[in-house]
Amino acid sequence: MNMPGLRVLATALRNGDTTSTELVEQALELANRSSAVFTAINPGLLNLAASIDRARQKSPSQSPLAGIPIALKDLFNVRNESTLAGSIVRRHYAQPEAQDADVVAPLRAAGLLFLGRTNMSEFAFSGIGKNPHYGTPLSIWDRETGRLPGGSSSGSAVAVAEGIVAAALGSDTAGSCRIPAAFNGVVGVKPSHGRMSLDGIFPLSPTLDAPGPLAVDVDSCFILDRLMCGKLPPSNTLPVLQAADLKTMKLVIPGARVMEDLDDEVRVAFERSVEVLIAAGVNIQQTPMPVLDHCDDFFIERPIVVYEVWLHHREMLEQHLDEYDPFVGLRMSAGAEISSEEQQQRYREREQIVDRFNKQFESLQVDALLYPSVACIPPAIAETDDEDNARRVNLRCLRNTATVNYFDGCSMSLPCHQPGEPPVGLMLSAANGRDESLYQVAAAIEAALKD
Repeated sequence: MNMPGLRVLATALRNGDTTSTELVEQALELANRSSAVFTAINPGLLNLAASIDRARQKSPSQSPLAGIPIALKDLFNVRNESTLAGSIVRRHYAQPEAQDADVVAPLRAAGLLFLGRTNMSEFAFSGIGKNPHYGTPLSIWDRETGRLPGGSSSGSAVAVAEGIVAAALGSDTAGSCRIPAAFNGVVGVKPSHGRMSLDGIFPLSPTLDAPGPLAVDVDSCFILDRLMCGKLPPSNTLPVLQAADLKTMKLVIPGARVMEDLDDEVRVAFERSVEVLIAAGVNIQQTPMPVLDHCDDFFIERPIVVYEVWLHHREMLEQHLDEYDPFVGLRMSAGAEISSEEQQQRYREREQIVDRFNKQFESLQVDALLYPSVACIPPAIAETDDEDNARRVNLRCLRNTATVNYFDGCSMSLPCHQPGEPPVGLMLSAANGRDESLYQVAAAIEAALKD
């Protein structure tokens, strides 16, 4: 992956070192050669790129991002396009959308070009990234074996990892941005729930869903984040991400299940990263945090998602269950066995967990928690051919990331492996509403790990 970030591309466009047409031609060539990364590619993008190039020649005051291609996960509404959410069931219902999703509209206003819709786990209901309808994109690593891309934002992560685009949009309900980011060596962000509008995004769990960026670096994610949450109006300048001071930074490695049962490659990469950060002056402590185990137990035994997704899908499940990915449809159908009273009890229990986490996080007075994004390196796709194995692998992939969704925090996965090693993600997490400071922490840690 040699694709520069959004800021570098914007500078190259401004200086005349490249054109939007050149960027789009390269992206289209790579996208058309890719396998199962996209469910649809925009055929009219070159005309848009050419018009932006002409406008930039006449007036250099164009938006700095104008003409840069990005990709969108196939659950974001885009004007005049149908949202299929990685499914064939939606073909019975979907119509071209009248307007962009709320988080997509400011990207269009900034001049970013939408290269295409990226593949995903059907209806975003899987952490492994398989899709029987559109094919499964392979993790960037060890393609001879054929390894899982992570889900559900599989195509978005692979599109960035393959250098097709510098950035893409995904969504994260239990890890769906961070798992594929970890499995493909890119940056993936789960914003605080409520930071961004969900209007125009095909839902999985309205309680937990969070649209988020994936990109080649933290800075590109930051730029998209500011646009998506409406804090960056289109202008001729880009926001500056000020990295935190490593020597005043305090991180906590939680004493909890998230640090257990790690693949050797994950453990080695994580421990090496911790050593680098300590050498750079970061204060890193280990503290028992049983609340994270409560999050994990809750996610496995009394999940919020199943009932919510069943409510949204019950009509489609009744009429088209045979067209669903069996791994997805059967798990969704289990929501029928949960009563509304039981679901309300689960909401109350989650509120208690969130409150417990927030109190401990504040008492620790730390900048972020630090633990591996995923306990394993990308598993071979063949490991999930059996239904029971697929469930086991799925839960293992989701174990660490889902904790953050259940304590309602913000989180980011940064690549921490060395060249030639299997991809491993380093996860930084904080309480809800700490997104801005988490970006600053992540920028400093990213720089330290690259030195």
